[in-house]
Amino acid sequence: MTSPEKPQAARLPAHLIWIGLAIAVALGYLFGLGGDHIPRNGDELVYANIARLTAASGHWLPLASAWDFMRNTKPPLLFWQAMVAGGWGEHWTLLRLRLPSVAYTWGIALMVGLLTWKTVRGETQAPLAADAAKRSHRAMTMGAIAVLVYLSFFSTYRYGRPYLTSAPETFWLFGVFFALAWSPAKLLASSWKFPLIAGLAIGIGCLYKSFVMVAPVGFGLALCYQTVGAQLPPWKIARPGIVADGVKVLAISALGLAVFGLWFAIDPLPGEVWREFVVGENAGKMNSSKGYFKTAFSGSSGILTILTGYFSNALFLLPLSVGAFVAAWRGWRQRRGTAQTISNAEKIMWLWMLALALVFMLPTQRSTRYLIPAMPALAVVMALYWHRIGRIWFSLTLAVCMIGLLSMGLIGYGAVRATQNPWIYSPLFWLFVAASALACLIGIFKKSWSRPLAALAGFAVVFALAWVTNPFNGELGRFRPETNARLQGQTVQVPSNFNGHFEHYEFIIPGAKIVAYFAAQPVDYADVEALFKTSRYVLVQRRIGQPPCTRCRIIDERWDLRSRQNESDGFMSALKTPETYWYAKEYLVEPLAP
Repeated sequence: MTSPEKPQAARLPAHLIWIGLAIAVALGYLFGLGGDHIPRNGDELVYANIARLTAASGHWLPLASAWDFMRNTKPPLLFWQAMVAGGWGEHWTLLRLRLPSVAYTWGIALMVGLLTWKTVRGETQAPLAADAAKRSHRAMTMGAIAVLVYLSFFSTYRYGRPYLTSAPETFWLFGVFFALAWSPAKLLASSWKFPLIAGLAIGIGCLYKSFVMVAPVGFGLALCYQTVGAQLPPWKIARPGIVADGVKVLAISALGLAVFGLWFAIDPLPGEVWREFVVGENAGKMNSSKGYFKTAFSGSSGILTILTGYFSNALFLLPLSVGAFVAAWRGWRQRRGTAQTISNAEKIMWLWMLALALVFMLPTQRSTRYLIPAMPALAVVMALYWHRIGRIWFSLTLAVCMIGLLSMGLIGYGAVRATQNPWIYSPLFWLFVAASALACLIGIFKKSWSRPLAALAGFAVVFALAWVTNPFNGELGRFRPETNARLQGQTVQVPSNFNGHFEHYEFIIPGAKIVAYFAAQPVDYADVEALFKTSRYVLVQRRIGQPPCTRCRIIDERWDLRSRQNESDGFMSALKTPETYWYAKEYLVEPLAP
């Protein structure tokens, strides 16, 4: 008799594992979301101030601000989003303000994953059902990897979570090219439906950012019409000609501008909008006292900033992004002179990245932030070339991530030394950092591990960053409840060394009357005593071991991460004394009784 065959152990399909990892990373964007120390643009607090004061006015418009010169610096949709999310001031928390940003980021990630899945699935047709299933599973895996890549970009994590974010305009502007890449033949042939929807989407994106965004989107669409549309077979699209295509692009752009123009129609002070936003905020970026060409080829706002912007936005995945460009260039050289070509979806992604970069080389003020709306396109491209990127680029990425993880460990060590609390972090934190760094090291040398580990390593670093700062978002970074109750309605002078920095105290001591004073780090003692002449309560930030002042009484204290370091604090200070480089104490003080 033959022995019965043993049933094989059930194995979870690889594509389901990758999809599960992508969902887990997306949910990881919620960790520490309401904290005061997440990576963000410092201007987030400026716009939180504008949204709060506008909500307090009880009107949608005009926008209100603590500064007369800084009100209409962004279109109103950004502020309305915060006002609605915060319940017009009833539920004014950082978590509430930031949740819409994460929802937009999840929507972008979904588009990235779906477009990659559809493109990979459509590369070749499998003749057999079994082969078709394998290709479908592979397409799902690559779609999940594209999501992981996009969510691991540091620009996504930094600007896709805070209230002041690039997520809304990225969603609406990239959404136009996502739709076009999903069905190019149908949408390029559309006489009015796609132009209408695209124009409305662009207008909404402009109402989040600026009317200037019409220029790169219009340019990108023109490139798509004249390159992708021209190469589609005639039985798939009836070519109306360059003039008709140009009319469509102009109509889309005009509709986008018209939607943005609604701001002028409904704002009670349209003249202020023109002066502050159009002339000051936008036209001012085209002026330079040094001359265009001097700033174009030197300084931090040079053209090189844009040329390298896609790579620097990727940060921990920078080597992989470079590797994707190298793989794409090699593929182009191999296809040259042959009938082979890239998919229309990939071509549209390249054209969107090209259009955005070329347009934003023109202003005299340039920033890598301007390229964020095309970062989803880069994630799609990186996933499409994932298996053609040289292994060296994966190894370099893992090395960069390992350094980042060790840096997170060093920052955590500084927190332990600063607070003198060895249990400020759970053992799981140290295990996570150590295991992740070890995995990166193994992936550098073990070929079969390089690609899967690189897909996860970038987010491991940013998650470790959120974890290492998380204790300071809780009780360590707060005053006692009785202190907050004592300060209700009281004037409290708080230190501020950046535009709107004082606004974060609205979340730390809600209900107090916040008054800012400029304070470099550390503050001179004489400045504190002078502040007592106008206010009983003063917040003072000091280095560890420094007393807050000589003639005052400490009411309460909290820990804070230093927002800015002194010029004398060099790189070696972060290594030698991380406890004083990264951390400080903030004291609530009042004058001694006479």
